[in-house]
Amino acid sequence: MVIILRNFAKRFLMFAGGIVLILTTAFFAIYRLPGDPARMILGPRADAETIAQFRAQAGLDDSVWVQFARFSGRVARLDLGESLTYRRPVTDLLRERAGQTIRLVGYSMAIMLAFGVLVPVVLRASGLRFADDGLRAVWTGLSAAPPYVLALVTLTLLAGVLGLLPAVFEPDRLISWLAPAFVLAAYPTALVSRLFYDALESAMKSDYATRARAEGRDERTILLREALVNALTAPVSAIANGLAYLFTGNFFVEVAFGFGGIGTLTYEAIRNKDVTVLAGVCVVFAFVISMLSAFLDLSQQLLNPRLRRSHAGEA
Repeated sequence: MVIILRNFAKRFLMFAGGIVLILTTAFFAIYRLPGDPARMILGPRADAETIAQFRAQAGLDDSVWVQFARFSGRVARLDLGESLTYRRPVTDLLRERAGQTIRLVGYSMAIMLAFGVLVPVVLRASGLRFADDGLRAVWTGLSAAPPYVLALVTLTLLAGVLGLLPAVFEPDRLISWLAPAFVLAAYPTALVSRLFYDALESAMKSDYATRARAEGRDERTILLREALVNALTAPVSAIANGLAYLFTGNFFVEVAFGFGGIGTLTYEAIRNKDVTVLAGVCVVFAFVISMLSAFLDLSQQLLNPRLRRSHAGEA
Protein backbone atom coordinates (compact mmCIF):
# COMPACT_ATOMS: atom_id res chain seq x y z
CA MET A 1 0.00 0.00 0.00
CA VAL A 2 2.85 2.37 0.84
CA ILE A 3 4.50 1.69 -2.53
CA ILE A 4 1.22 2.43 -4.36
CA LEU A 5 0.79 5.72 -2.49
CA ARG A 6 4.38 6.74 -3.20
CA ASN A 7 3.97 6.01 -6.89
CA PHE A 8 0.70 7.95 -6.96
CA ALA A 9 2.28 10.93 -5.19
CA LYS A 10 5.23 10.85 -7.58
CA ARG A 11 2.98 10.76 -10.64
CA PHE A 12 0.81 13.55 -9.26
CA LEU A 13 3.80 15.80 -8.59
CA MET A 14 5.14 15.15 -12.10
CA PHE A 15 1.70 15.88 -13.55
CA ALA A 16 1.29 19.11 -11.58
CA GLY A 17 4.84 20.23 -12.38
CA GLY A 18 4.30 19.61 -16.10
CA ILE A 19 1.06 21.60 -16.08
CA VAL A 20 2.70 24.56 -14.30
CA LEU A 21 5.69 24.56 -16.66
CA ILE A 22 3.55 24.42 -19.80
CA LEU A 23 1.16 27.12 -18.61
CA THR A 24 3.95 29.47 -17.53
CA THR A 25 5.81 29.09 -20.81
CA ALA A 26 2.63 29.46 -22.84
CA PHE A 27 1.47 32.60 -21.03
CA PHE A 28 4.70 34.51 -21.49
CA ALA A 29 5.00 33.34 -25.10
CA ILE A 30 1.48 34.62 -25.79
CA TYR A 31 2.25 37.90 -24.04
CA ARG A 32 5.24 38.43 -26.35
CA LEU A 33 3.14 38.11 -29.52
CA PRO A 34 3.39 41.30 -31.62
CA GLY A 35 0.47 43.71 -31.81
CA ASP A 36 -1.97 45.38 -29.45
CA PRO A 37 -4.94 43.10 -28.65
CA ALA A 38 -7.27 46.09 -28.22
CA ARG A 39 -6.36 47.54 -31.62
CA MET A 40 -6.55 44.14 -33.34
CA ILE A 41 -9.98 43.36 -31.86
CA LEU A 42 -11.58 46.80 -32.21
CA GLY A 43 -10.13 47.48 -35.65
CA PRO A 44 -8.09 50.34 -37.14
CA ARG A 45 -10.98 52.84 -37.01
CA ALA A 46 -11.37 52.70 -33.21
CA ASP A 47 -10.37 55.96 -31.51
CA ALA A 48 -7.84 56.26 -28.71
CA GLU A 49 -10.50 56.72 -26.02
CA THR A 50 -12.34 53.53 -27.00
CA ILE A 51 -9.09 51.57 -27.05
CA ALA A 52 -8.04 52.93 -23.65
CA GLN A 53 -11.42 52.00 -22.18
CA PHE A 54 -11.21 48.49 -23.64
CA ARG A 55 -7.69 47.97 -22.28
CA ALA A 56 -8.74 49.12 -18.82
CA GLN A 57 -11.80 46.83 -18.75
CA ALA A 58 -9.77 43.83 -19.96
CA GLY A 59 -6.92 44.46 -17.53
CA LEU A 60 -4.39 44.87 -20.34
CA ASP A 61 -2.83 47.96 -18.74
CA ASP A 62 -1.59 45.93 -15.79
CA SER A 63 1.98 44.61 -15.75
CA VAL A 64 2.67 41.17 -17.15
CA TRP A 65 3.25 39.80 -13.64
CA VAL A 66 -0.12 41.07 -12.43
CA GLN A 67 -1.80 39.55 -15.47
CA PHE A 68 0.04 36.27 -14.90
CA ALA A 69 -0.99 36.18 -11.23
CA ARG A 70 -4.60 36.85 -12.23
CA PHE A 71 -4.43 34.17 -14.92
CA SER A 72 -2.91 31.61 -12.52
CA GLY A 73 -5.54 32.34 -9.90
CA ARG A 74 -8.34 31.81 -12.41
CA VAL A 75 -6.85 28.53 -13.64
CA ALA A 76 -6.56 27.30 -10.05
CA ARG A 77 -10.31 27.97 -9.70
CA LEU A 78 -10.96 26.23 -13.06
CA ASP A 79 -12.00 29.60 -14.52
CA LEU A 80 -10.42 30.39 -17.91
CA GLY A 81 -11.77 33.93 -18.03
CA GLU A 82 -13.66 35.75 -20.79
CA SER A 83 -12.72 36.02 -24.45
CA LEU A 84 -11.62 39.50 -25.46
CA THR A 85 -13.12 39.01 -28.93
CA TYR A 86 -16.40 37.23 -28.23
CA ARG A 87 -16.98 38.66 -24.74
CA ARG A 88 -18.04 35.19 -23.62
CA PRO A 89 -16.51 32.71 -21.15
CA VAL A 90 -13.62 30.82 -22.72
CA THR A 91 -14.90 27.58 -21.18
CA ASP A 92 -18.16 27.92 -23.14
CA LEU A 93 -16.29 28.56 -26.40
CA LEU A 94 -14.05 25.53 -25.89
CA ARG A 95 -17.02 23.35 -24.98
CA GLU A 96 -18.86 24.38 -28.16
CA ARG A 97 -15.84 23.79 -30.41
CA ALA A 98 -14.55 20.63 -28.73
CA GLY A 99 -17.13 18.35 -30.36
CA GLN A 100 -15.82 18.99 -33.87
CA THR A 101 -12.20 18.51 -32.84
CA ILE A 102 -12.84 15.34 -30.82
CA ARG A 103 -14.77 13.79 -33.70
CA LEU A 104 -11.96 14.60 -36.14
CA VAL A 105 -9.39 13.16 -33.73
CA GLY A 106 -11.55 10.04 -33.35
CA TYR A 107 -11.60 9.39 -37.10
CA SER A 108 -7.86 10.06 -37.32
CA MET A 109 -7.19 7.70 -34.40
CA ALA A 110 -9.19 4.97 -36.13
CA ILE A 111 -7.13 5.43 -39.32
CA MET A 112 -3.88 5.35 -37.32
CA LEU A 113 -4.77 2.12 -35.50
CA ALA A 114 -6.23 0.46 -38.59
CA PHE A 115 -3.34 1.16 -40.97
CA GLY A 116 -0.62 1.22 -38.34
CA VAL A 117 -1.44 -2.07 -36.58
CA LEU A 118 -4.54 -3.95 -37.76
CA VAL A 119 -4.07 -3.95 -41.55
CA PRO A 120 -0.34 -4.89 -41.34
CA VAL A 121 -1.21 -7.90 -39.15
CA VAL A 122 -3.96 -9.01 -41.55
CA LEU A 123 -1.71 -8.63 -44.61
CA ARG A 124 1.15 -10.46 -42.96
CA ALA A 125 -1.07 -13.26 -41.69
CA SER A 126 -2.45 -13.60 -45.23
CA GLY A 127 1.05 -13.89 -46.68
CA LEU A 128 0.80 -10.52 -48.48
CA ARG A 129 4.13 -9.11 -47.31
CA PHE A 130 4.56 -7.11 -50.51
CA ALA A 131 1.26 -5.29 -49.88
CA ASP A 132 2.34 -4.49 -46.32
CA ASP A 133 5.67 -3.10 -47.55
CA GLY A 134 3.92 -1.03 -50.22
CA LEU A 135 1.41 0.38 -47.73
CA ARG A 136 4.16 1.43 -45.33
CA ALA A 137 6.00 3.10 -48.19
CA VAL A 138 2.87 5.08 -49.08
CA TRP A 139 2.34 6.31 -45.52
CA THR A 140 6.02 7.20 -45.17
CA GLY A 141 5.85 9.25 -48.35
CA LEU A 142 2.69 11.05 -47.25
CA SER A 143 4.13 11.80 -43.81
CA ALA A 144 7.10 13.58 -45.40
CA ALA A 145 4.84 16.46 -46.45
CA PRO A 146 3.95 19.07 -43.79
CA PRO A 147 0.29 18.83 -42.69
CA TYR A 148 -0.72 22.14 -44.27
CA VAL A 149 0.81 21.14 -47.62
CA LEU A 150 -0.87 17.73 -47.56
CA ALA A 151 -4.15 19.39 -46.55
CA LEU A 152 -4.05 21.84 -49.47
CA VAL A 153 -3.07 19.12 -51.97
CA THR A 154 -5.84 16.80 -50.73
CA LEU A 155 -8.41 19.59 -50.77
CA THR A 156 -7.41 20.65 -54.28
CA LEU A 157 -7.44 17.08 -55.60
CA LEU A 158 -10.69 15.91 -54.00
CA ALA A 159 -12.66 19.16 -54.23
CA GLY A 160 -11.21 20.93 -57.25
CA VAL A 161 -10.21 18.08 -59.58
CA LEU A 162 -12.36 15.07 -58.69
CA GLY A 163 -15.31 16.90 -57.14
CA LEU A 164 -15.63 14.30 -54.36
CA LEU A 165 -15.22 16.77 -51.53
CA PRO A 166 -17.48 19.82 -51.02
CA ALA A 167 -15.64 23.12 -51.25
CA VAL A 168 -17.25 24.14 -47.95
CA PHE A 169 -17.12 21.78 -44.97
CA GLU A 170 -20.40 19.87 -44.56
CA PRO A 171 -20.57 17.98 -41.23
CA ASP A 172 -23.35 15.69 -42.50
CA ARG A 173 -21.15 14.18 -45.23
CA LEU A 174 -18.70 11.46 -44.19
CA ILE A 175 -16.16 12.44 -46.84
CA SER A 176 -15.91 15.87 -45.21
CA TRP A 177 -14.57 14.12 -42.11
CA LEU A 178 -12.48 11.35 -43.68
CA ALA A 179 -10.38 13.60 -45.93
CA PRO A 180 -9.04 15.83 -43.11
CA ALA A 181 -8.77 12.79 -40.81
CA PHE A 182 -6.59 11.10 -43.41
CA VAL A 183 -4.34 14.17 -43.64
CA LEU A 184 -4.07 14.50 -39.87
CA ALA A 185 -3.32 10.79 -39.39
CA ALA A 186 -0.56 10.55 -42.05
CA TYR A 187 2.45 11.29 -39.85
CA PRO A 188 1.52 9.26 -36.72
CA THR A 189 0.34 6.34 -38.88
CA ALA A 190 3.72 6.17 -40.62
CA LEU A 191 5.51 6.25 -37.25
CA VAL A 192 3.32 3.58 -35.63
CA SER A 193 3.57 1.38 -38.73
CA ARG A 194 7.36 1.60 -38.78
CA LEU A 195 7.79 0.81 -35.08
CA PHE A 196 5.26 -2.01 -35.17
CA TYR A 197 6.91 -3.54 -38.24
CA ASP A 198 10.35 -3.50 -36.60
CA ALA A 199 8.97 -4.97 -33.36
CA LEU A 200 7.13 -7.69 -35.27
CA GLU A 201 10.23 -8.56 -37.27
CA SER A 202 12.25 -8.83 -34.09
CA ALA A 203 9.58 -10.97 -32.42
CA MET A 204 9.41 -13.34 -35.40
CA LYS A 205 13.19 -13.87 -35.16
CA SER A 206 13.26 -14.34 -31.39
CA ASP A 207 14.11 -17.52 -29.49
CA TYR A 208 10.51 -18.34 -28.60
CA ALA A 209 9.52 -18.06 -32.29
CA THR A 210 12.37 -20.42 -33.19
CA ARG A 211 11.20 -22.90 -30.54
CA ALA A 212 7.64 -22.65 -31.84
CA ARG A 213 8.83 -23.52 -35.35
CA ALA A 214 10.78 -26.48 -33.96
CA GLU A 215 7.53 -27.68 -32.34
CA GLY A 216 5.87 -27.67 -35.76
CA ARG A 217 3.74 -24.52 -35.53
CA ASP A 218 3.07 -22.62 -38.74
CA GLU A 219 4.07 -18.98 -39.31
CA ARG A 220 0.53 -17.62 -38.94
CA THR A 221 0.08 -19.27 -35.53
CA ILE A 222 3.46 -17.95 -34.36
CA LEU A 223 2.53 -14.47 -35.60
CA LEU A 224 -0.89 -14.29 -33.95
CA ARG A 225 -0.26 -16.23 -30.73
CA GLU A 226 3.38 -15.52 -29.93
CA ALA A 227 4.88 -12.53 -31.76
CA LEU A 228 1.90 -10.18 -31.79
CA VAL A 229 1.55 -9.78 -28.02
CA ASN A 230 5.26 -9.12 -27.58
CA ALA A 231 5.39 -6.72 -30.53
CA LEU A 232 2.57 -4.51 -29.22
CA THR A 233 4.74 -2.99 -26.49
CA ALA A 234 6.87 -1.01 -28.95
CA PRO A 235 4.15 1.00 -30.74
CA VAL A 236 2.28 1.90 -27.54
CA SER A 237 4.44 4.99 -27.00
CA ALA A 238 4.03 5.96 -30.66
CA ILE A 239 0.25 5.56 -30.38
CA ALA A 240 0.11 7.76 -27.26
CA ASN A 241 2.38 10.38 -28.82
CA GLY A 242 0.37 10.11 -32.03
CA LEU A 243 -2.82 10.84 -30.11
CA ALA A 244 -1.18 13.91 -28.60
CA TYR A 245 -0.16 14.96 -32.11
CA LEU A 246 -3.74 14.54 -33.34
CA PHE A 247 -4.99 16.95 -30.66
CA THR A 248 -2.26 19.54 -31.01
CA GLY A 249 -1.47 19.17 -34.71
CA ASN A 250 -4.94 19.72 -36.13
CA PHE A 251 -4.47 23.49 -36.33
CA PHE A 252 -3.62 23.72 -40.05
CA VAL A 253 -5.97 20.88 -40.97
CA GLU A 254 -8.99 22.56 -39.39
CA VAL A 255 -8.18 25.91 -40.96
CA ALA A 256 -7.56 24.40 -44.42
CA PHE A 257 -10.77 22.34 -44.44
CA GLY A 258 -12.93 24.99 -42.81
CA PHE A 259 -13.68 23.24 -39.53
CA GLY A 260 -15.20 25.06 -36.62
CA GLY A 261 -13.18 23.23 -33.99
CA ILE A 262 -10.62 24.26 -31.41
CA GLY A 263 -7.92 24.59 -34.07
CA THR A 264 -9.96 27.19 -35.93
CA LEU A 265 -10.74 28.96 -32.65
CA THR A 266 -7.00 29.08 -31.94
CA TYR A 267 -6.31 30.57 -35.37
CA GLU A 268 -8.93 33.27 -34.78
CA ALA A 269 -7.45 33.98 -31.34
CA ILE A 270 -3.92 34.35 -32.78
CA ARG A 271 -5.20 36.67 -35.49
CA ASN A 272 -6.93 38.87 -32.91
CA LYS A 273 -4.33 38.28 -30.17
CA ASP A 274 -7.12 37.11 -27.89
CA VAL A 275 -4.80 36.20 -25.03
CA THR A 276 -7.51 34.70 -22.81
CA VAL A 277 -8.63 32.23 -25.48
CA LEU A 278 -5.02 31.31 -26.32
CA ALA A 279 -4.28 30.75 -22.65
CA GLY A 280 -7.41 28.61 -22.31
CA VAL A 281 -6.41 26.47 -25.28
CA CYS A 282 -2.96 25.99 -23.74
CA VAL A 283 -4.58 24.88 -20.47
CA VAL A 284 -6.68 22.28 -22.27
CA PHE A 285 -3.79 20.98 -24.36
CA ALA A 286 -1.47 20.87 -21.33
CA PHE A 287 -4.03 18.77 -19.47
CA VAL A 288 -4.56 16.44 -22.46
CA ILE A 289 -0.82 15.93 -23.02
CA SER A 290 -0.18 15.29 -19.34
CA MET A 291 -2.99 12.76 -19.17
CA LEU A 292 -1.69 11.00 -22.29
CA SER A 293 1.77 10.86 -20.72
CA ALA A 294 0.31 9.19 -17.63
CA PHE A 295 -1.67 6.79 -19.84
CA LEU A 296 1.49 5.91 -21.75
CA ASP A 297 3.40 5.14 -18.58
CA LEU A 298 0.57 2.97 -17.22
CA SER A 299 0.14 1.11 -20.53
CA GLN A 300 3.83 0.32 -20.78
CA GLN A 301 3.86 -1.02 -17.23
CA LEU A 302 0.85 -3.24 -17.94
CA LEU A 303 2.37 -4.62 -21.16
CA ASN A 304 5.90 -4.97 -19.81
CA PRO A 305 6.24 -6.67 -16.39
CA ARG A 306 9.90 -5.58 -16.16
CA LEU A 307 8.79 -1.94 -15.97
CA ARG A 308 6.42 -2.75 -13.13
CA ARG A 309 9.26 -4.35 -11.20
CA SER A 310 11.50 -1.39 -12.00
CA HIS A 311 8.97 1.12 -10.65
CA ALA A 312 8.44 -0.98 -7.56
CA GLY A 313 12.21 -1.07 -7.02
CA GLU A 314 12.47 2.72 -7.37
CA ALA A 315 9.73 3.16 -4.80
